[in-house]
Amino acid sequence: MKPTLIELAMKYHSDKLHWHSYIPKYEELFKGMEVKRLLEIGIGYRDLMKPFLPYEVEYVHGSSLKMWEEYFPEAEIFACDIRLDTLINEGRIHSMVCDQSDPFDLGIMCGLFGLVYQVIIDDGSHQYEQQRLTARQLLRYCQPSLYIIEDVWLDTGELLAKEFGGELWKGEKGRDDNLVVIRK
Repeated sequence: MKPTLIELAMKYHSDKLHWHSYIPKYEELFKGMEVKRLLEIGIGYRDLMKPFLPYEVEYVHGSSLKMWEEYFPEAEIFACDIRLDTLINEGRIHSMVCDQSDPFDLGIMCGLFGLVYQVIIDDGSHQYEQQRLTARQLLRYCQPSLYIIEDVWLDTGELLAKEFGGELWKGEKGRDDNLVVIRK
């Protein structure tokens, strides 16, 4: 029997469950969806997460990538991060260094990883201008079925949702616990 995303988020200690309230929304969004290629912007690293996660949760490096790999057993999982020390290249997970604030870097990433994804998740810098630039670039060239921007504030989330024809989903665990969901 296929594990639920909540079970996998608990197994891998994902901040998407412990610090944010995204996992139930992801369960809803991914229900019945066939995913062969998923791209996540931002991998994360222990030193960044340590001050934010509850003390009883031990951060697992690349937790969401491992979660996606197990949840979508047929999918290739692609990721990028600005930090070299966060990269994971094992099993069906492929990652590279990429600065999401640089259109050239995003183009290089698309050239190396390809343009076809069913799902793209931006969990990178969490800065509005970079989220906007990344969405403009990747929605133009990759045209995923589902594009999700994590960790948006309500005001910037409303702007992003309006610009890209998406919806703002308001979370329950703090000021930046919100998603913009863009369906194509």
